[in-house]
Formats: sequence, structure tokens, C-alpha cells
Amino acid sequence: MKFGTRLPNSGPLANRENILAVADEAERLGYDSVWVHDHILWGTEQHRTHLSAGSPEALDEAQKPNFYESLTTLSFLAGRLPRVKIGVAAIILPIRNPVVLARELANVDVLSNGRLMVCVVPGAANISKPEFDAVGMPYEERGRITDEYITAIKTIWSQDSPSFEGKYTSFREIQVFPKPVQKYPKILIGGGEKKLSLRAIRRVAELGDGWIPAYLFPEELSEGIRQIKAAASAIGRDPSGFFVSQELFTAVDSDSQRAKNLAEASLANYFGDIEEGQKRSLIGSPRELIKKLELYSQAGEDMVEIKWVYPDIPTLFRMMKLFSAEVISTFT
Repeated sequence: MKFGTRLPNSGPLANRENILAVADEAERLGYDSVWVHDHILWGTEQHRTHLSAGSPEALDEAQKPNFYESLTTLSFLAGRLPRVKIGVAAIILPIRNPVVLARELANVDVLSNGRLMVCVVPGAANISKPEFDAVGMPYEERGRITDEYITAIKTIWSQDSPSFEGKYTSFREIQVFPKPVQKYPKILIGGGEKKLSLRAIRRVAELGDGWIPAYLFPEELSEGIRQIKAAASAIGRDPSGFFVSQELFTAVDSDSQRAKNLAEASLANYFGDIEEGQKRSLIGSPRELIKKLELYSQAGEDMVEIKWVYPDIPTLFRMMKLFSAEVISTFT
């Protein structure tokens, strides 16, 4: 099992210095990848209630809702980091022009020498609609747009003079170079947050190269993988190469109770029920995390994208170091 670290490209600790510091530390400590997430619009309410990096204790009313755009941030990191993979989970695909996006992603893959990882989603039901309105895309058709754009992007990457005719995008014999270093970067599909998403499972089976849900129990993850493989086999796709990751809130300490205390406000903020949040996250001592991760590994998970819970950067670095020394070492 591999481990990736979410960078603070949004949240109360988002700034250039912290993004670089956390990325450098992940490289130094042997993490497999670093990740950012994606939105075009991000306001004060999202800044306060949707924390993907940091914790509520770090919030300050004077803060601006800074959200460092995903692809330009990855481009910045591509030349900075010599080893780790760089990923985005997840691009809200329907609000991006697919020709422009295919070119941008290919360029990041080239600049990183083939280390790009890409996850896409149609858009979150509770916070994405204003972004669709802002760029003039029909929110109600986001699923169909996503499916079409995935096919269009793969077509651009795989052909020298690709043509495509669809409802939402069309092009004829265009030339887009350079092509990705990878034959084409895997397009992973996001979906399934605290429960299985049948729409995400269908999209993975039909169009994707892997799956990134969030906060699933091992048995839920295993059932989702089973359904994806069955659906893929039914349409003649080989399911053996699918990549499976998962986003999980994480707080680790040699003292289990200190880890739980550290995560409490974040879990209450996101899950409402702190106990439920602890069960669906990686919270506790290294030994407790290893036991849970072994279950995820047995279920078929290839990688965890760690969404650390931390009030400040020194606390984050202590957790990253402990997790590397005592957890990652167990799985290598």
C-alpha cells in the first residue's frame, strides 16, 4: 500500500510557503505522492466549513478564503519535487474546457516526467452549482458532460490528429502536443463519500482507470471494488488493472487519546457525529492505524490519500514523521 499527502492548497494554512514546506517534507520522508484538490470558486462559507487541510482551530475571521488553483500548483511543484508523484483529487471536470484541460494535464505530466495522477468528478451536489453558473455550464447535465469529456480527453492524448463529435464538445483533426509521458495518465474517478455511489461505480467500470472514494469502511470498499469489476467484465473491459485509492482524515500520535483530541473538532465539523468520524478515518496510535490499514489493504486498496488534521505546521510535521517511521515502514 502507498501513501499520499494532501497539501494545504486551501484552508486556514494555505499559502505558498506551507505548500512548499509540506511537499518537501513528504518527499524527504518517503511518501509516494502529494495531492491538491480543485475548485474554481471558493468563498468564506466553504473556507469555514469544508476543510481539506488544517483544522477548525486554525481558522481566523480575518483570513481570506484562499484556494490555490490545482493545475498551476502542480506545475509549480513538478520542477520542485524530483521523486514523488503529483496528483489532483478531484478536478470538477464539466467546468473545464476538455481540449484546454487535456493540454494542461499533458504538459504537467511532461514537466513531471510522467508522475501525474488525475482524479475527476462531476461536481459536489452541495457546493458546486455556483461554479457551473459562473462558467455557463448546465449543472443538471454534469454527469453526462463528465462522461463525454473523459472520452474526449483520452482521444486527444492517444491520437496525433484526433477528432471527436459530441453533444458538449466537438473537434476535428486537431493537433495537441506534447503528448503525456505516460501512454496516458490514468483517469481516476471520484465518488462514494461515506457510502457507495452507483453512478461513480458505473463511470469507473465504463470509462475510468481507477476509483477514489472517501471515508468508506473496508467492507464498503471491498463491495465497491467487486461491483466495479463485475460491471467492467460485463462490457468486456479487463478489471485487473484498476487503481483504488481513498481519501481519509488522519491524526496520529503515540498516545491514542491525544490523536483523538486533535481530530475531534474536525470530525465534528465534517461528520457531525464524532464517533462515526473516528470509525471512518485514521485516528489513533500507529498500531491502531496499522490494524485498520491492513483491513483496507485486504479489501483491495492500493493507496491512501491522507487528509491530515492539524492546527499548525509543526504539528503536521510531527505526525508525518511518526507515520512515516512506524506506519509506512510496515507496508514497504
